[in-house]
Amino acid sequence: MGWFSTNKYSTKEYYLSSKEIKRLVSTTSVRSLDSAEENIVEGLVIARRGNDGKISLSQIDEVLKKLKNQSRISKYDRIALMQIFKSYFENKNK
Repeated sequence: MGWFSTNKYSTKEYYLSSKEIKRLVSTTSVRSLDSAEENIVEGLVIARRGNDGKISLSQIDEVLKKLKNQSRISKYDRIALMQIFKSYFENKNK
């Protein structure tokens, strides 16, 4: 039995603009994020996208887990952000 569980999020990549990432991560979406945390999350999610602007839920989760493990965002912020991104991807790709 391994130490790491498999990622439960899709690895299928979809285009996500910087503007849309900023809208999704805004402090109005996740009220417990302060503006510094918001900027960190936005910057790292934007940087994680490929050159084509595509990113997967699995890649977003990877970024958010690293931030949580570095105590840069809370466990609850990570959960809330993943729910926002998951909902966005589900609605966008119906």
